Order: sequence, then C-alpha cells, then structure tokens
Amino acid sequence: MTAQPTTELELGFESFIKEEVALISSLNEARIQQMMNYSKQFLDKAFPLSKGSHKDVRSYVVYYQHMLAFLEDGTQTGLKNPQQFVALSGHKENPGSIVLKNEDGHHVEIIINPNGKRGKRDLAHVDDIQVETQTIENSDMTIAANDASSNQWFSMVRGDTEISTDGNGKRICHCIDRSKQFTSKDGEEYRIG
Repeated sequence: MTAQPTTELELGFESFIKEEVALISSLNEARIQQMMNYSKQFLDKAFPLSKGSHKDVRSYVVYYQHMLAFLEDGTQTGLKNPQQFVALSGHKENPGSIVLKNEDGHHVEIIINPNGKRGKRDLAHVDDIQVETQTIENSDMTIAANDASSNQWFSMVRGDTEISTDGNGKRICHCIDRSKQFTSKDGEEYRIG
C-alpha cells in the first residue's frame, strides 16, 4: 500500500493547528504571569517590604533571623514588620521556601524553585505562593488557621486549587491538604497542620 500524497487542505489544517497551539500556549503564559503579579501584589499588601515591591525581588535569603530581599536594582531590604518572617525550608542562603505569618496567625509560603514551571520564568524563581486557609466545618463554625486540625493550602499561582460554596452555602476548599514542616528562624522545628 502506498502512502497517499499530502493534500493542500491537510497542510493548511496542520498549519492552523500549530498556530492555535502557539496561541493557547502564549495565553497560558500570560495567565501565569497575571497570577504571579497578582500574588506579589497580595504580598506587598499583607507582608510589605521596608522599601520596594515583591515584584522587584530577584532573591530571598535569610540572614541570622531576618528575611532579606535583594531587589533588581542591587539594593536589599527586609520586611516592614520583621516579625512576620517565621520559618524557611532549605538553606538560609538558598531557601526552598520562606514562611510568613500575619498578625492573625495565618501563614503564607513563598515557594522558590529555579527549575519549576513558573520559577524558571520568575525573577526571584518564585514557583508558587500558598496561603494557609481556614477549614470550615459548617457555615457557623470556623477552625482557626493555626489549629492542628487545619492544614489546607490554597495556591495563588498554580490555579488548580479553589474555594467554592456548595448548594447549602457551605464553603468547600479544594486545596492542598497536608501538614508542612519547616525550620523556624531560630533553628527549631516549625510544623504547620
């Protein structure tokens, strides 16, 4: 059986498909960048730096018990409220993640991975920003985010987690459901969940 010659219509369709795939890919990249920008704006509001923006950070390090952010212009800064930095994973000079905690006891993990899908495109190699969520048993009862029974994490960047409401008004978290272990800024074990 001999192969049939490729028709002009088939070549045109192949070209069309390649263009569509390229367009979808660029839209996905734009969406990831939008999510990252929004997430860093969130960090600027909830965990502001002494100067500059999380969008301009090229690396995060831990110096003694402080988080330092090195900015794109070569300067360095810390958090406006240094007590918000509570833990890390990895080495202080090259952390795998930085854990921040707000005044209400909610944690945020900045995950750094230069080889990650998003991290390799980000200036500071931030691959994800995850927020510890409150577990809601029913519409009237809330378990505090730092309670041992609460260990759900919402990804601000990946887009595969969501918080929805069922037909009865109960909030449902389709999130990462696990406890996490870090090293506190003073070198002790720091467990969340």
